[in-house]
Amino acid sequence: MNIFATHLNFNFMKSLRILILAFVILPLLTVAQDSQLYRFLKAIPGAEIVKKDTSAFKEFYILMLPQAVDHNNPSGQLFGQQIFVGFAGTDRPVVMETEGYGAEWVTPNTVTEPTKLLKANQLYVEHRYFGKSVPSPLDWKYLNAEQDAGDYHYIRTIFGKFFTGKWITSGVSKGGQTCTEYKVFYPDDVDVSIPYVAPINYARLDKRIDEHFKKVGTAEQRKHIFDIQMYLLKNKKSILPVWQATSARYGLKFTTIDAETAYDYSVLELPFSFWQYTADASKLPDLSSTTTDKMALYLINIVSPFWYTDAAKPYEAANYQFYTQLGYYEYDEKPFRKYLKNKDYPNSAFVPKGVEVAWDPTYQSKLKKFMASGPQHMIYIYGEADPWGATAAEIKPGSGSLKMVKTGGTHGASIATLSPEQREIVITTLESWLAMDIE
Repeated sequence: MNIFATHLNFNFMKSLRILILAFVILPLLTVAQDSQLYRFLKAIPGAEIVKKDTSAFKEFYILMLPQAVDHNNPSGQLFGQQIFVGFAGTDRPVVMETEGYGAEWVTPNTVTEPTKLLKANQLYVEHRYFGKSVPSPLDWKYLNAEQDAGDYHYIRTIFGKFFTGKWITSGVSKGGQTCTEYKVFYPDDVDVSIPYVAPINYARLDKRIDEHFKKVGTAEQRKHIFDIQMYLLKNKKSILPVWQATSARYGLKFTTIDAETAYDYSVLELPFSFWQYTADASKLPDLSSTTTDKMALYLINIVSPFWYTDAAKPYEAANYQFYTQLGYYEYDEKPFRKYLKNKDYPNSAFVPKGVEVAWDPTYQSKLKKFMASGPQHMIYIYGEADPWGATAAEIKPGSGSLKMVKTGGTHGASIATLSPEQREIVITTLESWLAMDIE
C-alpha cells in the first residue's frame, strides 16, 4: 500500500471515530443540558411541550396538559388544556393566571401584574372550551364552575410537586370570576387570590347592574349618553351604511344576524361599554356639530361590531356560562322601541345554537354562602365607573380579605392604578400573607 493510500485510510478511520463519538456523546450532552423544569414537564404523562425563547423569564414553555373533561370521572374523556409556563425559580412564588377565555394573545414575554410584582413563576392557563383547550367531542354540560375549578386544582396538584414557593391565583374580568370559582371549591389550595374587576353576580340577570346606570357619573353625563343613543337611532338611515362599510373594512360581515340588528345591539350596548372601558365624558361627541362619519366611527370605537359577527363564535362558550351559572345583563329597550328593528334584543341570543341553556342556581347559592362566610386572603380590585363593579364582591373590613376600588376607574383597574395609599395597603397585606418582602 502506498503512502498516499495509507494516509487516506488513516483519515477515513479518524473521521469515522469522530462521527461515532458524535452519535454517542451529543445525545448525552443534550440530555445533560435539559433543564430540571423541562424534564419535569416531559415526565407528565401525555403532555406536549414546546420551548420558546423569552426575555421575561429564565425559561418559557407552552404546555398542552391532558385534563379530564369530567373531574368526577378522571378515567374518562381527556382534552388538552393550554398552559404558558414562565420559569423564575423553583423556590419563587407561583402566580397561576386563570384566564376566562382563550389565551391566544399570550406571548413568551407576557408578564401579569402580580407576576411582575412578586418576581414569580407564571402559569397562564387557558380556560376550558376556549382557544386550543376545547374537548372533542364537545359536551356543553361539562362547562361549569365545578369542572373549571377542577382544572386548576389538578394543575396545582401537578406543579406543587415541582415548585416550593407560595401560590397565588389571579384573573381579570371573567378570569377573575374563574379565580373566584376555584377559591369557592378549593378554598385552601393557594395562599392568596387576586381577582381583578370580577363580577360576582347573584342572579341570571342581576338587577344591581341596572341600578348602576342610574347613578354612575353625573346626571348630565348620563343624559348626554342617552341623547347619543337616540341620535344614532333617529339617524340610522344615514349612519348605518357608513357603519356597515367601515366594519367591512375591518373584515367583519353580518351573517349570523343582519347588519341593522347588529347596529341596534351596538347602540343599546353603548352605555355599558362606555362606562366599562372609557368613562371619559370629555370625549363624548358634540351632537350639535357632528357628522354621519364621525358618529359611525364613534360607535365602532366604543362598541366593536365584532361581537355581532361570525368572528365572535368562539365566545359562545362564555355566553353559555353567563346564562347557565355566572349571570349577565340585558338592555332596557323601551325608550328606543320606536326606532328599533326588532321587539327584543336579548344577549341570550348569542348562546350556542341548538344547545339547551337552562339557569342552574346551585353555583350561585354556593357562591353567596362562600362570600358571606368571609373568604380568606383575597384581594379584589375594581373600577368605580365599571358596570361590573355594581356586582363587586362584598368584603367586610377585617374579614380576612380586601376590596379596593379605583375612584372613577374602569374595567382596566389594577394595583398600579390605585391611589398611593391603596397600593400601600395592598403591598403591605401581600407581604404579610406571603411572608415576604416586596420591592
